[in-house]
Amino acid sequence: MCKLIRWVLFFLAVCSCQAPLFDTAPRSGNPYSAHPPVRPGESTDSLSTLPSLYATAVCYPDSVDWRAGEDGAAMLFLLREGKEVLRVPVSGRASAYRHRIMKGQLWTDYCEKGQTVVCCNGEERFRFAGEEVLGGFWVQDDRVYTLGQRAGGGGISFRIDGTECFSSQNGVLMNAADGGGWEGGAFSIDTTGIYYAYGVPVRKQEAVTWEYRIMKEDRVEKILPPSADCRVYDIRVWNGMVYRFEDRGGVLCLVKGETYLNLSFLPGEVPHYCKLVPAGDRMLLKGYSYRPHFTYWLRDQDDLVCAVSGGHAVSELAMDGDDYGYLLENDDGSVLGVYLGQEAVVLSKGRHVLTSSRCVQYRKQLFGAALTAAQGQRHLLVRDRDTLALRFNGYFTSIQID
Repeated sequence: MCKLIRWVLFFLAVCSCQAPLFDTAPRSGNPYSAHPPVRPGESTDSLSTLPSLYATAVCYPDSVDWRAGEDGAAMLFLLREGKEVLRVPVSGRASAYRHRIMKGQLWTDYCEKGQTVVCCNGEERFRFAGEEVLGGFWVQDDRVYTLGQRAGGGGISFRIDGTECFSSQNGVLMNAADGGGWEGGAFSIDTTGIYYAYGVPVRKQEAVTWEYRIMKEDRVEKILPPSADCRVYDIRVWNGMVYRFEDRGGVLCLVKGETYLNLSFLPGEVPHYCKLVPAGDRMLLKGYSYRPHFTYWLRDQDDLVCAVSGGHAVSELAMDGDDYGYLLENDDGSVLGVYLGQEAVVLSKGRHVLTSSRCVQYRKQLFGAALTAAQGQRHLLVRDRDTLALRFNGYFTSIQID
């Protein structure tokens, strides 16, 4: 009963404030808004086209110690430039990540009584039979495209507005919902269409190999037959071309269409967690290695397009054009500092953590990061070189620049 009373009081306190999560002004001293000051001779008409920094955060009643694994009635907040836009209820820590921001709207999904329910801004949009984890999600021309992995190894489904258009009973998605730089998650989207890739296990006696299929919505674009000498790590489509990152007989290759490019690494250098990411008009490989110091990079065949190297590990690296930003981390995984190029924007010194790679983005010439407090409730939003502290009992889950 006491917990219920505290939650009601918390809810009423939040409702009574216009900006309940504000704490301090930006470090620069300037008002934290979607738009920079108007320069002499500059028209104000163009300001409405400037990008905004959206963020999502899970907020618990003050009585819940979420860091200790406690759970409770939580709210999912959508923020725009640090101000609350809306809030919706969320149940369970696992479902707290089943959401994404698209064009300023908050899309959520959850499973209920053997069904998957998709909502927009807290209102149900559609539901369908079966429980799926949505690896791909995209909204275009008021149509909602989803790519789900069924529970218990039940295959995949491609749907439009909840209606199944394609399925594979034993397919496994190549990519996950966090996307790693892809706005549609497991979807690869360009002007030629909506693409995705999945693998199908092929068993021969005791050995298991994989056949890979590249899809354009509900039709097969390309099939990669199983090979015992080839291991495919990632597949993406960009500007109508199929890109792959794979190991062919112990040689790491970046494949562009039908062109195989052997990647050159230093002797003894072993790359880790490599994924294909779009960068402007070309496809790059993103990952890290020790050479001999820790190095986080975006690279082409033999060119380090962007690289950060040093004695500290990099928890995330984001690039927009020729500009880049990154987060250094301590040995315990907490954030040491946030950097734009070589300039330190925030020196956290272990006071914050990065809860998800979705909490960092560099897009439309704007860098953003959402840092969750390692202890206490004083969290931090970073917008280029400005910072804004927000107080709430919970953690950030994502940001989106739109």
